[in-house]
Amino acid sequence: MLRDRSKQLLWLFLVVDSISIIMAFISAYYIRQGFTGTRLFYNPPVPFIMYLPVLVLIIIVFPCVFFISGLYQPIRSISYLKEILNILKASILGVFLTFALAFCLKLGFVSRSLLFLFWFLITLYLPIIRIILRYFLASLYLKGYNSQQVLIVGKGELAEKISFTLNKHPELGFHIIGFIDEEGNSDKASRVQTMGKINDIPDILHETIVDEVVFAVPIEDCERMTEAIKLCEVEGIRVRIVADLFERTIARAKIDDIDGIPIITLETGPAQELALAVKRVLDVIVSFLSLIILSPLFVIIALLIKIDSPGHIFFRQERMGQNGRRFKLLKFRSMIDGAEGLQTNIQGLNEASGPVFKIKNDPRITMVGRFLRKTSLDELPQFINVLKGEMSLVGPRPPLPDEVAQYKNWQRRRLSMKPGITCIWQVSGRSNVSFEKWMKMDMEYIDNWSLVLDIKILLKTIWVVLYGKGAY
Repeated sequence: MLRDRSKQLLWLFLVVDSISIIMAFISAYYIRQGFTGTRLFYNPPVPFIMYLPVLVLIIIVFPCVFFISGLYQPIRSISYLKEILNILKASILGVFLTFALAFCLKLGFVSRSLLFLFWFLITLYLPIIRIILRYFLASLYLKGYNSQQVLIVGKGELAEKISFTLNKHPELGFHIIGFIDEEGNSDKASRVQTMGKINDIPDILHETIVDEVVFAVPIEDCERMTEAIKLCEVEGIRVRIVADLFERTIARAKIDDIDGIPIITLETGPAQELALAVKRVLDVIVSFLSLIILSPLFVIIALLIKIDSPGHIFFRQERMGQNGRRFKLLKFRSMIDGAEGLQTNIQGLNEASGPVFKIKNDPRITMVGRFLRKTSLDELPQFINVLKGEMSLVGPRPPLPDEVAQYKNWQRRRLSMKPGITCIWQVSGRSNVSFEKWMKMDMEYIDNWSLVLDIKILLKTIWVVLYGKGAY
């Protein structure tokens, strides 16, 4: 219901945003031209026709960045301030990517001051135009233009929730004309009248303008609604069924269709297929380039490991990946050969809570290994795991099978997303974070995932690694 209308609205926003982007760029160019020769902008700008490829680049880049930043997601309860902040963050990323692509395409004439002006104007234009558009659409629908007259069957908590949600988004154009209450009771405190009982639906449909009927009832009442649903179907009235099948605390529900068979899907992980695909592309590109650029460092580390202690250069350990998939995690060996077999002898020295085993001054760590761990250089071979698709750059750290066997049910949800080289807990204290807090941070990452969040974590990881905070 909301999805259909919100998709139309978001396509409208996409068109309006694209027009705003063009307006902001043209305005920035001519403002920059108007101040040529002053202390602010001494050098004259190149002719506007030369900037047309840059404008095309911006029109492609910015909508894509806005999309992956969540600005074109279905309508949610989001404040105007939050939307403005999202636009601000997305536009910064858009300008950065535009400048980087212009550099790669050897468009050396692109003015940084022009891009700064463009960024300032786009963060000014977009929020204002979006707010005006919402108010304009809401006012049109309130006057009856293209609004949908909705009748809600049910008067319980679920029906009230549907009513509240529709009233909260007047820009979507749904007008609730009344409720059908099985008891026939009229709630004087409600802004919407009770129009009758289930048996009164035929008369209501014939005497009142009704575009849609929403059945918001408990699952046990659905059977009693069969005749009313068939009547709406026969008379060509759109029917929405919001059946309260079961309580959900975390999962999001969506309806899929397989060859005409409706299927209800509940999922707790990220459901942004395109953004997840972009995440995978970035994983492949970054890991591939990192392995090439860091290959000389790999050789140096390998030689140091061999000189320091006998044994293999790489340490391979079975870990649990997405939804329990097992794989061999790669690291540079930082302990003496056969260190895993000695863990039972020092189990009593464990300093970590929960099923995790960690010792700050582990006697099994070699001299070179201590340096590798402190600088996180021992993690570099995991770019190979990322390239193979077993891991991602950002995600919950892959646990040992023995650790997972001791997880509580809610903690196993961290396996619902592909594990990563870094995540929130690693930029928030790393080994100093308690196991319980570590798990909650992973859940926070899964529930709030976005590409922007991944970029933030990667940038923070660089700082934490350079500082060496919490690593042992």
